[in-house]
Amino acid sequence: MANLHPRRVMLWAYPRSLSTAFEFSLASRQETEVFHELYTLAYHFGEERVSRQGGGETRVPGYFFKDVIKTLESDCPGKDVMICKDMAYCLDGKYGRLPKDYIHTFLIRDPRRSIASLCKTYIAFDAPLELMPSSGGVKQLYDLHNYVTDTLKQKSIIIDAGDLANYPEKIIRKYCEAVGIPYCDNYINWKENDLEYWHMIWKQKAIRDVCHSQAVKSTHFKSNLHNNQPVDVSEVPHQGQLQIEAALPYYNELFQKRIRP
Repeated sequence: MANLHPRRVMLWAYPRSLSTAFEFSLASRQETEVFHELYTLAYHFGEERVSRQGGGETRVPGYFFKDVIKTLESDCPGKDVMICKDMAYCLDGKYGRLPKDYIHTFLIRDPRRSIASLCKTYIAFDAPLELMPSSGGVKQLYDLHNYVTDTLKQKSIIIDAGDLANYPEKIIRKYCEAVGIPYCDNYINWKENDLEYWHMIWKQKAIRDVCHSQAVKSTHFKSNLHNNQPVDVSEVPHQGQLQIEAALPYYNELFQKRIRP
């Protein structure tokens, strides 16, 4: 029988923030329906495509932002939790595109790490660094967080990728309690994901291998407690350094509000 009132959760992130691994973790529960980057798909490949990058002439014909909302607001028979992981910058600042009845949560990562990694991704695609989302997507997530807390009057639910990697059970238990979803041990050790629920564009070898190669093979979080050397920002390309400088104040403010281990 369909659950008419599943718990609905948005997990907002920015690129290279451990979000896909966390998605796989949450997808390991059988009664949970997970959606992978529906807004990102519309932003980069849909009929209302905003991005100047991504896929050349690759498109998803007939796919609009309204289709994202329709999917997220529908019901999933047999599922009592619905979770969508997506990139905040792909809302393009249009908060009217947010789905109804969702709890909005946020995953952050030190931009000295996320943007350094994002630069490597763009270089691997031979894409201009100027096409990266401004501030590596951090400012857009910060603005969305403020809209959720100030306008929608939802509580602030933020987790940091470093905490998630180093203290996964503690962080995920607290996250589940904050959003009101069941905790299960599969969240800590999950089976290698088969990507069945991903759109075919995300399964393309070039995207999968460059953007998600480690995540798709993951079965657990990898702690960096014993190998947590600071990023040498001087080795990051100049465009990336500018993005890091722009992102850090927003990240630092969000970091102070995060769920702590």
